[in-house]
Amino acid sequence: MARQHRENELPYIPLGPFQIRFPFIHYKIESVEFIQGLILGVTALAAVPYLELYLGIPYELAWSCIIIETMLYMLHSLLGDPVVPGWITPTLPLTIVFLEGFPAGTQRIQAMIALQMLVGLVFIFMGITKLADKFVHAVPDSIKGGILLAAPITVISGQIGEGGNMHKFPLAIIAGVGLLILISFSDKYQEKRANNRFLDLVARYGNLFPYLLAMIVGLLVGELERPVIEIGTFIKIPQFREIINQVSIFGVGIPPLSMFVKALPLALVCYVIAFGDFVTTETLVQEARQARDDEYIDFNSSRSNLVSGLRNVILSIIAPFPPLSGPLWVGMTVSVSIRYKEGKKAMKSLLGGMASFRIATFLSVLIIPVVSFFRPIFGVASSITLLFQAFVCARIGMDYCKNDRDKMIAGVMAAVLATQGTAWASAWALGVGFALNIFLSNWNPLQNKKDSYNAKDS
Repeated sequence: MARQHRENELPYIPLGPFQIRFPFIHYKIESVEFIQGLILGVTALAAVPYLELYLGIPYELAWSCIIIETMLYMLHSLLGDPVVPGWITPTLPLTIVFLEGFPAGTQRIQAMIALQMLVGLVFIFMGITKLADKFVHAVPDSIKGGILLAAPITVISGQIGEGGNMHKFPLAIIAGVGLLILISFSDKYQEKRANNRFLDLVARYGNLFPYLLAMIVGLLVGELERPVIEIGTFIKIPQFREIINQVSIFGVGIPPLSMFVKALPLALVCYVIAFGDFVTTETLVQEARQARDDEYIDFNSSRSNLVSGLRNVILSIIAPFPPLSGPLWVGMTVSVSIRYKEGKKAMKSLLGGMASFRIATFLSVLIIPVVSFFRPIFGVASSITLLFQAFVCARIGMDYCKNDRDKMIAGVMAAVLATQGTAWASAWALGVGFALNIFLSNWNPLQNKKDSYNAKDS
């Protein structure tokens, strides 16, 4: 059943658009990526505060839900998608605004179910029809920019506002996000790391060292409690019965149609944001192909859409997840790709390296001593993640604005999206964005379509 379809391609079991591969049978476990996964896997638990605060789920139950979410990461390598998947992080502030439009408790969980299910169905629809490119290209650049520029406004106001984490852990958060921004965006740092192994190591491990620095600073200044390593049964057994009764669609009930209607605009916004990950993945895979000719790497955006959609739909039914399930963790995908380019001795196969990382990630969130050690930093880690994403969204949002009218429209739309604290915020923002584009003659979909046809003909 396992056969090789292209020269130098990993063997797989074909199943429609998917390529099924199992560890030890179709690829080897890469030790370096596996070790990284064991260390960095606990970063997935930075989502615990969101489940506790916005869905009203107790800590142990939130941990159980994240175990399920982390397990689904492995679907990508299992079904032939060569990525390290992650969250749709830029949408998290918008999701929080959406959820706050509903009363805490059952209704809010139902709202999260409705949103995540719609996001999953949009992914699946785009994967089956292959309309992803046409859909995203039809959205004006000013609206894409406005969507992304809303994230920094929402994040900063939430972090420094009443009850925000910047009042609870200011020095720890500043230290962590400062280091993360430095290793990600500083040209001077990139120059120095080329000749310094330690600086290069810090950058390669992405979020790990910023989290550790935040934890050290927080402990020194008394902002964080000392970690208590719990041994217990060593392995965490998820609370499946409680998940089914208290969180799943079987326990809280199917959301009413009105919730799906309110969630649809935000679901489309989430897809527009996530679409950039497919473009980024294709670029990274092409670079990996050019670096080595000993392996054929098959990246298919339709397959990646389908797998991402499946994750979201499954979670919406069993354990709704506010950060949503995205197709790419950029930092780790880049890190694995860099080592892959060093040659076959460094890493036998790209998919094997990515799969090894995510397998270890799943094991990491099950290990009680590791999770208990990092528990004091979960709130700080979530703030670091959000603030870093605010910087990234601000940069990308600005890049989308090609002229002064784009900038004006994007700024106004971002303000509407960030300040309309209701479930209809996305609908209002999209309405304002499209209306301004039409009113200011800043968007002509027929002209864009005509240009695409002319480019195709030429």
